[in-house]
Amino acid sequence: MSGIPVGSPPVPPGRHAAPSGWYADPLDGAQERYWDGWQWSRNTRPREGAAPVAPVVTGPPPTGYPQGPAGPAGQGYPAQPGYPPQGYPGQPQGYPGQAPQGYPVQFVQSGAGWPGQAAFTADGVRLAGWGWRLLAGVVDAVVVTVLVTLATLPLLLPMLGRASAYFREVVAAAERGLPQPVLDPQSLLSTGDQLLITLASVAITFVYHAVFLRWRGATPGKLLCGLRVVPVDQGQAAGGLDGRRAVSRALVWAAPGLHTLLGLFQLVDVLFPLWHPRRQAIHDLVARTQVVRR
Repeated sequence: MSGIPVGSPPVPPGRHAAPSGWYADPLDGAQERYWDGWQWSRNTRPREGAAPVAPVVTGPPPTGYPQGPAGPAGQGYPAQPGYPPQGYPGQPQGYPGQAPQGYPVQFVQSGAGWPGQAAFTADGVRLAGWGWRLLAGVVDAVVVTVLVTLATLPLLLPMLGRASAYFREVVAAAERGLPQPVLDPQSLLSTGDQLLITLASVAITFVYHAVFLRWRGATPGKLLCGLRVVPVDQGQAAGGLDGRRAVSRALVWAAPGLHTLLGLFQLVDVLFPLWHPRRQAIHDLVARTQVVRR
């Protein structure tokens, strides 16, 4: 580990477009440092076959490249040892027709972690794509719905009986040419019963996620999709999460079910990995976790 402050040295314009991955350390050419798509991290590793870094020679920039910030953003900065190569969306990294030594030519997009762009933890494990996370969430939602239905069956069965009686009254009124009876929602399910069902749903959702994250590091939906929840940048971690992470992650995910107005928060939570550089949802940020796909 090196003492480089996170985010240092300053990153020239256009550097943020480089995808997350391992690059030559700007302070030590004998090792590599992890670039998370936005800034340098503190994670380093030895660089295979590294040669001593030649001293940087000051002088005019290479012929044919503009100097200074006069050109468009991302131009005017010659290649520097250790920095992720520059590039523009849809263009190879590095200078035209040239790939950085030891790295294949890649195409970059503006912003790490967007759909279709690979992202990795600091120890090299691929982060789960948004589509896989959504599929796992749908599977878990189906399982939780079944569990909630079974748990609240004593409240739901009388409601079904009252609903059947109401529809029989509607049919009888239609046959006799009488006005349709007015349905009072309270007659189907009282406010107290609605509150009990809501609390049962939130409690079961919380317990379901907390127990499986603590036990296996993944819910059944994630296990089915080959996903695991790990501490930030510890993709190789095995087993379940520690209790604090499992509880805080499950709580942030389940709590919005207490009120319909909190549904907007949960929608933002679900979409958050689409634009976050480390593909973290809000409940991941609170618990300091990431979702990886093995």
